[in-house]
Amino acid sequence: MHEMTSADLKSSVRHLWELCFRDTPEFTDLYFRLRYRDALNEAILRDGQVVSALQLIPYELQTWGARLPLAYLSGVCTHPQARRQGLMRRLLRQTHRRLYAEGCPVSSLIPAEPWLFDCYATSGYAPLFVYDWRRLSIATGDDTVTVSEYREDSRDVYAYFSRKMGERPCCVLHSEEDFGVVLADLYLSEGSLWVARRDGTVTGLVFCVSTPDVCRIGECLADTPAVARTLVNRACEHTFMQEAECLHPVAPGETGRPLGMLRIIRVADVLALHARTHPDTEACWRISDPDIPENNVCIRLSQGTATPAAPDEGIPTGIGELAARLWSDERPYMSLMLN
Repeated sequence: MHEMTSADLKSSVRHLWELCFRDTPEFTDLYFRLRYRDALNEAILRDGQVVSALQLIPYELQTWGARLPLAYLSGVCTHPQARRQGLMRRLLRQTHRRLYAEGCPVSSLIPAEPWLFDCYATSGYAPLFVYDWRRLSIATGDDTVTVSEYREDSRDVYAYFSRKMGERPCCVLHSEEDFGVVLADLYLSEGSLWVARRDGTVTGLVFCVSTPDVCRIGECLADTPAVARTLVNRACEHTFMQEAECLHPVAPGETGRPLGMLRIIRVADVLALHARTHPDTEACWRISDPDIPENNVCIRLSQGTATPAAPDEGIPTGIGELAARLWSDERPYMSLMLN
């Protein structure tokens, strides 16, 4: 990669993106203007051209009462003429090694096609991020709030958005910079963000896009159910629809639909946090990770601590299986992702 100029690298990655994905030119322009960075890029070159690449977008995962740095693997792709040669597996392996060296504890991605879930599972990813769509009709709301379209000088809107997202027990959080990217993508889809206020104070937000059949709501955050209904009503009115479909987290006991996958990058760090926040957990796992040798350890969780154990004492556990054991009951959630 060091043999290419920054402009050449970006151009080569973009060319590969356009070969592999069916995005509009407008979305591709947006992505490479607002999201792409050379420093976030991981790629494999052949004959001076990028043949496999991805971007490592920094987020935080709120979980177990803490915020973990999370790398979101975006734009994962391989040149059509270079597929079935092990390049993607190689790219993921070098990405995981890089993230380990950088101290990042977890990574995630959203498979572009259903069949890719099995493919990424072989690289240690577990299908833990789930969601569901809730069908909503116009209903009585809260007439004490006013609803208006978002203005970019409304700094209190991001503060409200960040606080409400942070109230969820296990979810991917958006920085203020990323909030701007989310809005740019929303506007590109001719969508809108509506803000509910009471006496000038933000009490709710709704992100909506019109489709031929229904108003599609990518996120609805509100102080009360009545405020949420008012926002849904406004979104439906704006899109000339009688109903809305709202993306929402899956409650405990519900199945939901698979969306994203999670991988543990630094086993010792993750298990130490889990032990501290789950002091009643008693377990001993012998971890196997084909990509990160440092993760091939046996660790015992007991009385709030994670300590090394003899290999013959641990239950053999793959790196993806470990993520499933730790997070399957947490119902991790992500929304408003560029995927």
